[in-house]
Amino acid sequence: MVDSKKPVLAVIGSGWGGFTLTQKIDLSKYTVKVISPIRTIQYTPLLASAACGLFNFRMAEEPVRRKSRTDMSYYKAFAEDIDFEKRVIRCKSDTHIKGDDEEPEFFDVEYDKLCIAPGCDIQDFGTPGASKHAFFLKTTNDARLIQQRILEIMDKASLPTTTEQEQRDLLSIRIVGGGAIGIEAAAELWDLWFEEMRFLFPQLDGKLTITIHDVAPSILSTFDARLSEYATQSLEGKQVALKTYSHISSVEADGIITKEDGRLPSGLIIWATGNKASSLVQKLDVKKPEHGLPRILTDKYLRVLRPDGSPMKDVYALGDAADIDGVSLPTLAEVALQKGEYLTTTLNGREEDGATMVSSEGDKSGLA
Repeated sequence: MVDSKKPVLAVIGSGWGGFTLTQKIDLSKYTVKVISPIRTIQYTPLLASAACGLFNFRMAEEPVRRKSRTDMSYYKAFAEDIDFEKRVIRCKSDTHIKGDDEEPEFFDVEYDKLCIAPGCDIQDFGTPGASKHAFFLKTTNDARLIQQRILEIMDKASLPTTTEQEQRDLLSIRIVGGGAIGIEAAAELWDLWFEEMRFLFPQLDGKLTITIHDVAPSILSTFDARLSEYATQSLEGKQVALKTYSHISSVEADGIITKEDGRLPSGLIIWATGNKASSLVQKLDVKKPEHGLPRILTDKYLRVLRPDGSPMKDVYALGDAADIDGVSLPTLAEVALQKGEYLTTTLNGREEDGATMVSSEGDKSGLA
């Protein structure tokens, strides 16, 4: 146990679940320590719009640190591992004062109660060059990089030394992944070009193309078929090309290699193929589902389950990294937020005894 007047509540992650908990927990009852490589909560649905200049980046995020909650500690770091017996989190710093080559610092954070909510990582399927050359869209920093890239390819294409074919290659934007993020990015990019950029760069009008690549037979394949059909018609109306059954073999600095069409040039490649479990979740010795995305399984009180199915005391998990055993819930912000509010109420001591996120029959009435 930590030598402190108040019990230490450690929160891993600053997504919807973890952020909700840290902002609403009673600081008179707990010493709160937040561990996350991202110092803000990200409003993911707004990132594509921010990247396209629709509004300021600050509207797509909120800081973990608040003037009204200065008693709370925040560490910009990764949680590398957890010793549940000793109640210790092994952390690796994620600061870059000296650049990307800066050696990380390792330190331990002790806790009395723990909430594990690290979210998920970008799924690149081990595709060569994806992490190096493609742009992700998970944080406001990613959105800033995409915005800068858009301006760079426009400026490069406008140089008198750039041939017409080079212009078309530069202005070929390719989005890998036909899920919600990829579709939103394609729509916002086209609107940006059609409504504004083509007037600023009249010499490039008619040369920009946007293509969505997906291995599935249709975009938004995990959603209702009617939504997929509507999105397809909407994008085709914007002249966004859809390449389904498209398998990406590798990514280069100026293009992608596909099994079907070989090398395809591109000045901007956005990788939006979904999620994979974080390295922390993969490492932890806890109960996880036998199939699908590896997630920490909890009971109906959000307590982390050991491999044998028994709940751990004072250890909770929520967000995309966790799921309730026997009652699978989608990786949505609404679910993470409501779990965060439930856990906050429980830890603050305001929940009725025995109240759970779901009923014993598996009804999801606890989720409005």
